[in-house]
Amino acid sequence: MNPALGTSTSKVDTHSPTGGEHVDSSTDPIFELLEQNASWWEQAALTCERIAANHGLGTREEWQLMGAVYRERAQRHMQVIDQLRLNVKGSSSRR
Repeated sequence: MNPALGTSTSKVDTHSPTGGEHVDSSTDPIFELLEQNASWWEQAALTCERIAANHGLGTREEWQLMGAVYRERAQRHMQVIDQLRLNVKGSSSRR
């Protein structure tokens, strides 16, 4: 469970060469950590945007920039998660 998003993080399942299904739980902690990081980066971006809305022009721009950087980090984490999931599924299907 990802506490920041309230979503499950155990999403990786693979197929055995015999056609049966099994879950590769060895990668679960990695995906959970990355998903939590993405969630926290997104939360930081939202916080910066809220702060920016309450400040004058110079300070607002600084907070908006920080928010944009945090959002980019969140998106990059999600891209890494997606790529790792593809790699995990691909390597398990080649076995």
